[in-house]
Amino acid sequence: MSRDPRKKSPVNTMTSKLSIYFAFIAIVIGATLFVLSQAMLYWLEDELNLRTLQNSVGTAIVQFKHDASSPLNITNSIRAYNRIEDLPKKYLALTQYPLGFLDEIQDAGFEDLFFYRTEYIQNGKRYPLMLIMNAEHVELSPTEWRNINLISIIVMLVLFILFGFAIIKLTRRLITPVTQLSQQLKSTDPNSHFSVPGDSATEFNELAESLNSYRQQNEKLIRQEQAFARYASHELRTPLTVIQGATWLLKQKSAPEYQSRQRERIAKAATDMQHTIEALLSLVKQEQAKENVELRIINRSELEHIIEYVQPLAESKGLTITLKMQCEPKIQPSESVLRMLLINLLNNAINASDSGVVGIEVDQDCIRVTDHGTGLNESEQAPQGHGLGLLIVDALCQRYDWGFNLSPAPKAGCIATLEFNQ
Repeated sequence: MSRDPRKKSPVNTMTSKLSIYFAFIAIVIGATLFVLSQAMLYWLEDELNLRTLQNSVGTAIVQFKHDASSPLNITNSIRAYNRIEDLPKKYLALTQYPLGFLDEIQDAGFEDLFFYRTEYIQNGKRYPLMLIMNAEHVELSPTEWRNINLISIIVMLVLFILFGFAIIKLTRRLITPVTQLSQQLKSTDPNSHFSVPGDSATEFNELAESLNSYRQQNEKLIRQEQAFARYASHELRTPLTVIQGATWLLKQKSAPEYQSRQRERIAKAATDMQHTIEALLSLVKQEQAKENVELRIINRSELEHIIEYVQPLAESKGLTITLKMQCEPKIQPSESVLRMLLINLLNNAINASDSGVVGIEVDQDCIRVTDHGTGLNESEQAPQGHGLGLLIVDALCQRYDWGFNLSPAPKAGCIATLEFNQ
């Protein structure tokens, strides 16, 4: 079976691949440096010997002018001649080289040597001057070259091992966070937390934090979606049940007054359903940008109609709902959206209270719903709220860039605040 060319190797294999890759580079660099260093040593050795031979010319000339005999031993390895006939027979071939010649000569007829040919003038007469340096006496021996090469190879091997160890440690440090994050992504544990080793690079820590943030957002969206489904099911079934019951009752009695009352129930249930549908659809509407929605004014009658809807529930618990409007602010959300927001907040406030007052306060920047019930702790323990309402409130506020927060009341109870960000 042919292998899929798009199939990728696991990240764990990157360590071995990178190690092989850098090992190859290290070998090439090491071999290049070794060859260059050997060439440099050979050149440096010859250059020093040639300069030594050239600098010995002055000494030879002075001594020959003081009647020194040829050949003249300047050092243990340098010998000077001022007459061609004094040259040993094996060096007679050196007379073929021109004046000014200075170089190493490797000839089968004699040992390797450094040769410099020039001349000097004494009493108006020119004399030849030939300096010969035995290369064996001044150059490194084969044993010394082997020792130098051995030391160089050992040093390069040690550096190669250290370099390879550093590369392995570095690649593992780079790959371990990726491997750990990959395993955490594959984990099915809903409570798993993305994390990387403490010595990881800053970018990996930021990646882990981002993944944790995305997971939290994803879980929040899932909870909101589940709450939306359950809330929509509950809120839409209630008016449908009322409509079905009222329709059945219309068939039972034909009295005009009785039928009129049932029709009013049907009309009210249908209106409630319409408001609920419009508010829930506003969560997913994207065809019109929020900044293009015209602002509208909140008036007192609109809020009083909302209070009338929850009044029976408040009366059943002996609660009083008060409304205080300091102004009539302008907002973007429609009446259906505001109605759902406040009904959910009022229902939560009423269900959390056993007596007292539930207050609504409206000013230019926000709407506050205050109760004197069990307080914020209970709300925190059940963040969905009664009928999953608070998740819907939070989702609607995000849709219109409103702020939503719960805070403890000064004495007892809770304050739910809808802040306008317009």
